[in-house]
Amino acid sequence: MIDGAGDVRVENVPDPVIEQPTDAVVRVLRACICGSDLWPYRSRAATEHGDRIGHEFLGVVEETGSEVRGLNRGDVVVAPFVWSDNTCDFCSEGLQTSCRHGGMWARNGGQGEAVRVPQAQGTPVRLPVSEDSACSTARSSRVACSTAP
Repeated sequence: MIDGAGDVRVENVPDPVIEQPTDAVVRVLRACICGSDLWPYRSRAATEHGDRIGHEFLGVVEETGSEVRGLNRGDVVVAPFVWSDNTCDFCSEGLQTSCRHGGMWARNGGQGEAVRVPQAQGTPVRLPVSEDSACSTARSSRVACSTAP
């Protein structure tokens, strides 16, 4: 949680849940720190209640909404900077950051134990690896993802 500039805390928060039939819940294995995470770290005004931060995470699908196809419990996925439906005119042109039905990870930051993923059929990318692969258990960002033993 970020409560203000330079004030990042580890706190207990409610577990994410499916809110829409297009959602998924993903258990986070690894999370990246992006330059856009540093902006609030350097300049965010103090708040009474902090916000979850982070995006660009690697995780395992724990649950999917009734309208999500192509993702299953146990799939290893990576999520990009924003969430998007991957069906609108902007997404079809490769401009997921401008998705008409997408958004930022403002409420459901990826630097936690689990995250609610809106538009789950369009957002996370399923990886051809298992949860115990080098991709998800690496201790260093220098280790490349591999499906080879």
